[in-house]
Amino acid sequence: MPLPEFGSIGFSGSLRPSQVAAKSVIDAQLNDGESQLYIVAPPGSGKTILGLYVWANIVRKPTLVLSPNSAIQAQWISRTSLFEMDGKEEYLSLDPKKPGLLTSLTYQSLTMVRTKGDDLEGAAVQLWLEKLVSDGEAIDEASGLAWLEDLRLKNSDYYEKEMKKHRKKVRKGKVIEEGALAWLNANAQDSIQALKAANVGLIILDECHHLTEHWGQVLEALCEELNHPIVLGLTATPPDEDKAGVDHYTKLLGAIDYEVPTPALVRDSNLAPYQDLAYFVRPTPKEMAYISEADGAFLQIVDEISLPREGDGRALCFPDWLYDTLEHRRIPGREGLSYKAFHKALPTFSDAARAFLTLKEFGLPKGVPGSTVGYGDFRDDGPLIVLLRPLLDRYVRFGLLRSTDKDDQRLADEVTRRLQLLGYQITSNGARPCASPVGRILAYAQGKTEALSDILRVEYDELGERLRCVVVTDFEKTSSTAVVDEVHDDEAGGAIGVFKSLVDCELGDQLDPVLMTGSTLLVDDDLSRVFLERARDWVAQRNLSIEFRDEAMGRFHHIHGSGKDWAPRYYSTMVTEFFQEGLTRCLIGTRGLLGEGWDASRINVLIDMTTVTTSMSINQLRGRSMRLDKLWPEKVANNWDVICLAEEFIKGFDDYERFERKHKNLYGVCDDGSIEKGVGHVHAAFTELQPEGVNEGMSLINQEMLQRARRRPITREKWGIGQPFSAVARKSLEFSPSTSMGGFQYPFGKVVDPWTDASLNQAIIRAVAGGMWEAGLLPKYAKLGGGARGGGWFRYYLEECTEEQSAMFAEAISEVFGPIDDARYIISRSARFFDDTFLSRLLPEVLAKYVRKERKEVVMFYRVPSCLAGKKTHAVWFQKQWNKLVSPGQALYAHSKEGKEAMAFAKSSGLASSTVQHVKDVYL
Repeated sequence: MPLPEFGSIGFSGSLRPSQVAAKSVIDAQLNDGESQLYIVAPPGSGKTILGLYVWANIVRKPTLVLSPNSAIQAQWISRTSLFEMDGKEEYLSLDPKKPGLLTSLTYQSLTMVRTKGDDLEGAAVQLWLEKLVSDGEAIDEASGLAWLEDLRLKNSDYYEKEMKKHRKKVRKGKVIEEGALAWLNANAQDSIQALKAANVGLIILDECHHLTEHWGQVLEALCEELNHPIVLGLTATPPDEDKAGVDHYTKLLGAIDYEVPTPALVRDSNLAPYQDLAYFVRPTPKEMAYISEADGAFLQIVDEISLPREGDGRALCFPDWLYDTLEHRRIPGREGLSYKAFHKALPTFSDAARAFLTLKEFGLPKGVPGSTVGYGDFRDDGPLIVLLRPLLDRYVRFGLLRSTDKDDQRLADEVTRRLQLLGYQITSNGARPCASPVGRILAYAQGKTEALSDILRVEYDELGERLRCVVVTDFEKTSSTAVVDEVHDDEAGGAIGVFKSLVDCELGDQLDPVLMTGSTLLVDDDLSRVFLERARDWVAQRNLSIEFRDEAMGRFHHIHGSGKDWAPRYYSTMVTEFFQEGLTRCLIGTRGLLGEGWDASRINVLIDMTTVTTSMSINQLRGRSMRLDKLWPEKVANNWDVICLAEEFIKGFDDYERFERKHKNLYGVCDDGSIEKGVGHVHAAFTELQPEGVNEGMSLINQEMLQRARRRPITREKWGIGQPFSAVARKSLEFSPSTSMGGFQYPFGKVVDPWTDASLNQAIIRAVAGGMWEAGLLPKYAKLGGGARGGGWFRYYLEECTEEQSAMFAEAISEVFGPIDDARYIISRSARFFDDTFLSRLLPEVLAKYVRKERKEVVMFYRVPSCLAGKKTHAVWFQKQWNKLVSPGQALYAHSKEGKEAMAFAKSSGLASSTVQHVKDVYL
């Protein structure tokens, strides 16, 4: 029976602002003839309604929706209740054999492959036979067949297990030859033919990040079979580019067309506001000793390979080999290159070699340029391992391993082994990151577990009975990661270790923690009796076949389950409900169970103790805490990372670097109310955080984070709920003055209050803006945003202007606060000072201030921004604003006699402006 026309089918509600934005992008793409649509939006953003809107209001053709499980499959049909269906509800289908105007299926229903069949069976047997013969397990095919038949009769389970592997290998090979659809089972083939007959014009791929490897391969072929319908991909977590099979995904969907930013949904009240917090710990003495030993072993071998060598055929020692390679500019098959050509071929090596030789005071060969500010990506104060890794890699492969001397070959093995301890494996194709024992020590440091008490104490004091905390770890136990046995036991950093730590402290008893993983359920001893009573009632109400057995284990109980329904899908639902209602206020588990698909809207504290850094995993994890809580409309979630630092060691910053990767693509609200991606939104200092000296500020940062955890209302206010969010980035300058003003410096005029860092910064920046306005570089209606951040940092940016104008303004204020070395014009800042006199010392303060002696003094020189220094008239406009807002001062041409004298005076007297700064993107 042919399908009817759509008639008046359509959405009967109103789209959210983020859905309207996505719709406008989809409309434009379709008008341009595009058939690949790809929308990324966080959980809770209304992706299902958006997809149905595209079906009912835009494309209006028979549509196939594919989802990863039956629950989501049914959800698509149920959500049509929000649409005017024009009496055509009967044409909504969950049956692959009877497609309708909207057909919702699972990916599995269309991608199941044949597990058996004469052609598949024969090819699998043949493949197994060939392996038996090639491995010498059988003399020929006849003897191999006899052996296989005997195995099939005597051990059919093992035979079938091995046959499955060979069938899979055969299918993979045949798919390339015959196409992915040819090897689907009969049900999948019949369903595809029914869909073809229904003239499907739109395919919606829900949770499309699953479409790598086999599913993606089949869907790619299915689109071709259905005559290339429009494809709409929806997900919150795009797969990482290096994931296996991602090429199928890319061919299906192309590039992302629109990404709904998380802040937009927070401001629209569709997600709960949140703040990201970090807590720092140090390794224990035992952990520190191991890290120190690894460092010592590495540095020892570097010293050994640097000793002069004697004997024919031996490789040059390490520094001599570096010097020789730079001198002759030698690469395999070529030498005597110009330095420019050599650097182009090996930029990382050549920069690192120059930096190392300079650091060791060896000097550089003729023709190799030097530098006083570091080399390429290598800072003078950077981590030693970053410098040595590319050098040792080439020295081992092209120096030591090409030597015929046995000692050189031994050294090559030792360098490789000790570099591997620090997380780098030397292969035939170069050095590659690898699992590092030192990295594992930091990742699962004992201090992280101990830090939970400090974090939870603050959270509990603030929230009380309202607290709902989830602690997520990588594993139940960490034995599967081969953590160094002599330092950690197999529970270190795992869910069980975290759980035991909590039940052993007073706070744990108050929170009644529960551990839930894919195989284990542990309950605090105070909770066990009530928990079992509730669990048995829960099971009985649902007629489930589950029996519970309680095993007391000191401070906690192990709840064992049995019966056909004892499975994570049931007991995780049960425990989640108990958590929601507050039977337990602290849930500990693994990311495998508490990641994608798990939902508990009342979470208000998330403590991430995992090592995952991929965008997909991080977004899934953080998405758990952003759900709205109907019982707490003002909910603000605190998301914590715990980081272990040992900055005095070569790899002691590994855990912090992992923290940076986690936040690379995460939006967060900053303490000045702006929004940015990256660790800078956690704390302004983190953007410039380096290993040196971190330990000194660690306790201060921790205290600041614990204080911020208590300030949820302030965080909520900073999110600007109800205000529009612009996904267009604005450039901002973030900086920390490198020197204090010292003493009380007063502005000119009638202002009696002395300058503060904030008021002075604002005055200088307003002078820049005023000069740019006069020069026609900025619109009159542009507004200055930003201000003080934590830890002595400041940030400023321009609102209500174009991207280009915001970038120009950020560059201009970066220059005015930056060094004056290559300035075209400079300008001085003077300040007023009031010195006590004999009389002022005798009088009370209310009168003394009138008789102090006033003096004026030049206190700093600044660079006139380049955009106002190209013409003298522009510099004069800037000078006018400077005199009005900051202080008297003349814009001096730096190459004039007076300008040169002023430059020399500024540098010799330490009066040249200098700040630690960076230009960053912010979202408003």
